[in-house]
Amino acid sequence: MHASLDPGRTRRPRTWRWIALAASLLALAALIALFPGRRFGLAFTLGTGIGRDALQRRIDALEELAIAGAPFDADDKRFASDFYRTLASGGRLVVFARQTGRMMDHYLDGSGRDYRLDPGIFAGNAKVRAQMAALREAVAAQPRQPRTQLQSARFYMPDRSQADSVYGLYYGRVRVLRECGDAGACRLRWRAEVPWEWPSYDSLRRKYGDPHAESFPLPNFASALLGRQHALYVDNGLGEHLARIGLAKPFLAYAEWDEAEAPR
Repeated sequence: MHASLDPGRTRRPRTWRWIALAASLLALAALIALFPGRRFGLAFTLGTGIGRDALQRRIDALEELAIAGAPFDADDKRFASDFYRTLASGGRLVVFARQTGRMMDHYLDGSGRDYRLDPGIFAGNAKVRAQMAALREAVAAQPRQPRTQLQSARFYMPDRSQADSVYGLYYGRVRVLRECGDAGACRLRWRAEVPWEWPSYDSLRRKYGDPHAESFPLPNFASALLGRQHALYVDNGLGEHLARIGLAKPFLAYAEWDEAEAPR
């Protein structure tokens, strides 16, 4: 005797296969839309590390042109634009680099307008919090007035305590404005800002004696498994060179937030 087959059981695996296929096609379509044309191949290499050596050679060649002050031809400019737009789009996909991706897009858009950030990239950063603590002490020591304003010295903001800041921030400062009402309560109004202006190859050579001194790894799947030597390395100076050849424009990135001053 043959056991009877449950029609639902025969259809369900086939249904789920179609759903999985449809979901895969939708995901692929979304990636193609997000990384159009040559950017799709760049995104694949940046994410997986496959093809990393060829891409590294292409980046190295652009860096040498920039250092030598040689002109970028039309293909060089297209590649540089595609590469940095791919970095921007990829950053926006990753939770810990979303604000960096947005700032890269804004840099490449070329308006130069100030850009407001979510405060977390600053307030969640141990280096920034240390500056804030010093400013709290300093402002608390001031005679009580309706308005008192202080600011930090310029300092290097990137810190591993806030992952987005590692790629998104550079040298900046923190300001605090204490406002006190007639009833005695005071509020601290914070502003953190960082000029999104990359260091030039000339400035890096003067500072370190090596224009490649600030060359940072872009991790990928292969580098996570096999080590940092499989990451892609890109000079900060190449990012600055984009503005020199008209592909980007520096701007001021900032965030503002308030807190009640603790009673003493």
